[in-house]
Amino acid sequence: MKKNILVTTALASSLIFLGSNAIAQTKIDGTLALGYKQTKHDLQPSKVNDLRGFGREAQLNVSNSGSLNVGGLKYAAGFALEFDGKSEKATDGNISIGNENTYIDLIAGNTTITFGVDHIQNSDRTSANFVGLNVEDLDNGNTFFLSAVGANPKEAIGTGITQKTPFGSFSALYVPSNGHTGSDDDLDSFDENAQATHASLTNKDRSSAYEVGFAGDLGVKGLNIHYFKNKEKASPGSLNKDKSLEGQNYGVSYNFGQITLGVDKKKSEGKFTTTTAEVNTETDQIAYGLAFAITPTLTLGANYAKADTTGIATSVKDEKFKAIAVGYNLGPVVAEAQYGHYQNLKGVERADLDVYFARLTTKF
Repeated sequence: MKKNILVTTALASSLIFLGSNAIAQTKIDGTLALGYKQTKHDLQPSKVNDLRGFGREAQLNVSNSGSLNVGGLKYAAGFALEFDGKSEKATDGNISIGNENTYIDLIAGNTTITFGVDHIQNSDRTSANFVGLNVEDLDNGNTFFLSAVGANPKEAIGTGITQKTPFGSFSALYVPSNGHTGSDDDLDSFDENAQATHASLTNKDRSSAYEVGFAGDLGVKGLNIHYFKNKEKASPGSLNKDKSLEGQNYGVSYNFGQITLGVDKKKSEGKFTTTTAEVNTETDQIAYGLAFAITPTLTLGANYAKADTTGIATSVKDEKFKAIAVGYNLGPVVAEAQYGHYQNLKGVERADLDVYFARLTTKF
């Protein structure tokens, strides 16, 4: 059961909040997931990458909402801290803490103006996965399957607007420097190496980006539709100087009672990277999902996906994925078990991979 910590605040003695006597509500909640994974590669050279063991992820969310002292306007604000254990990229051995979902929203009726990072509705979503991990997360980082598409500006700090309608929500996001997540509030420094793959390629090299999208049910109960498109201008001074990054993600799912079906299509062109081959990479991905609720607490899921990647110097095969999963709702804890099979992993013929995964998830 989710427990909220309610804190009342009255801000005074500050010029920025002078004259505001509104009572705000602060909420703290979070999630915790403990998982076990085992992987088995078919090709002998890849067997050294086999792994098995437990992992963990905890996230703490802090949010605040209330009314402004201007014309009935409202606001919401918050940030999240993610604890993923020891990061492989950490050089000091400390636990990694990721700052995400950081935002201040100004709200007027059904219109919301957002300032922040990783908050506004975005293209990092799927309509084809209902139980267990999706295709790109089950073997994270070792596959051509897409999580982010194209420019992926939601990972950069910027501003956007969301308009709710009876049919769904329309949104537009703009980031002045893609890849820049925000350093301090007066921008004394730049997180130069964030999302850059080489010291000579920093986020100072990156151009602005935008993303527009829609997510909703079109007024039909059980239907969910999304469409997102993004683009980052070509970046002078980098390998992307002649090519922009573009991405699309659209999908639909429908619930028939005990059965839910879904499909989504993702397309990504280019990558901000150090290699010319990846700059010219294009990936088309399609995924299908099925869920069957045997009981209100027990659900079976199945997935199939295929990724066609072109533009790389060497020829690649279509990458394919199949998975089955089962989820059981224990009330405050959800248990899931999943088996997935990758064929032609990262486009290499006969480079198949089996993944066994199980996890327990809870919210508080």
